[in-house]
Amino acid sequence: MINKSRLFASLLMCVVLLTVILSACGNNNEAAPSSSAPASESASPSPTPSPTPSPSASETPSPEPEPEPSKIEVSVFGSIPEEAFEPQINSWVKAKYPNINLTYNCSCILNIPDLKAQKGITPDIHYGASEADLRVLLADNLQTDITSLVDSGIIDLSRFDPASIESAKNYSGGKLYGLPESSNPMALFYNKDIFDKFNVPYPTDGMTWDQLYELAKKVTGTKDKVKYRGISMFYRFALLGNELSLPIIDAQSGKATVNNEGWKRIFDNLSRFYKIKGNLEGYEPDSGLELSKFYEQKNIAMVLSLSTSYKRPGFDQLNWDMVAAPTFSDNNGVGYQSLPTMIYITDTAANKEAALQAVSTLLSDEAQLAAAKEGRPTHLLNEEVRKAYGADVALLKGKNATAIYYNKFAPSPAIHPTLTLNYASILTVEFEKVIRGELDSAKALQSAETELNKAVEMELANKK
Repeated sequence: MINKSRLFASLLMCVVLLTVILSACGNNNEAAPSSSAPASESASPSPTPSPTPSPSASETPSPEPEPEPSKIEVSVFGSIPEEAFEPQINSWVKAKYPNINLTYNCSCILNIPDLKAQKGITPDIHYGASEADLRVLLADNLQTDITSLVDSGIIDLSRFDPASIESAKNYSGGKLYGLPESSNPMALFYNKDIFDKFNVPYPTDGMTWDQLYELAKKVTGTKDKVKYRGISMFYRFALLGNELSLPIIDAQSGKATVNNEGWKRIFDNLSRFYKIKGNLEGYEPDSGLELSKFYEQKNIAMVLSLSTSYKRPGFDQLNWDMVAAPTFSDNNGVGYQSLPTMIYITDTAANKEAALQAVSTLLSDEAQLAAAKEGRPTHLLNEEVRKAYGADVALLKGKNATAIYYNKFAPSPAIHPTLTLNYASILTVEFEKVIRGELDSAKALQSAETELNKAVEMELANKK
């Protein structure tokens, strides 16, 4: 017999279960969306709205592209070969400033007046080899002071050798028309074989003029029936780039300024080497020929010359090396001037800031390092750049090439802004008279001053 209590409990359980099922069905019907509701509305009874779904990757809006900088045309004028323009200048500027388009005009084809007359082009940048190139700008009133642009932060002048910046300002009457890019300082080259024949130690960096004088006497004489000369000089550049920073023409008056004790000291110092017994035999009155004899005839032990002299054809046939040019013992380690190659910005440049940006690229550590490796001395103080001088030049492998930085550079003196005469050549002619014993230094300098002033008067008369 079925237990009545258990039967009643089972029936009660069924009633409760049926009630729950019917309640759930009723709630589902209330939550169902109406036919007019958006399909994307949430079915949740919560009143909090659902977050807006993120768009897919294909639906993400693309940011507006940055506008390309406007193209800027900048013309360059200089004396470097056209084939050197791309690797030496243009490639560096394009890499950093692709919007700056440089065009090059070589002075070997047209000078600035002809370039303007025939092509209607006035250069924005003038890549010059010396102060003579600045006078080209001055003649056409194309110079411009870039001091304010430099001060704006495009270029940091503290990176440069102070003497080089002083030279640049001296060239410009205290202003800054351009910046030094490379240089060609003096160095002392020597023939190792001659020193070995005389059993004399090689020259060293840091020699004074007096020490060099004593050394030159030791390698002047006859060995194996061959007469050897101790030293010669490319003295036109030794005079022009003298270590006392003496001008030949006064920058203000335009008058010669060589008949003084400073120039007498230089004349006396250099000429004494030619008075060493036997050192004048075979001498020819042309300092350029003397350089040729050094590496062609191989009978001159040492030559004081520009640091680029090793590039002359035939120099590689010599067993040579180089050291720093000697200095006066009382000149505090100051050597010759650096004879800088300058880069000028012209006054007619439509965008001087862009022109200076292009110049700044050529003066960067990276560009100067590459230039130094190729054998172009830097004006930067960066030791890494200086030590790299000549690293990629086969003729400088194993040579004491960085000797060019051993001494401090002397600043170049101020120049007269309009006179263009070749005053160094006039002074050289008078110096040669001292070498040959025709005049002493004092009389030669008196004569030089007279001849220089005559040349100045002639130039001024022609201009009138």
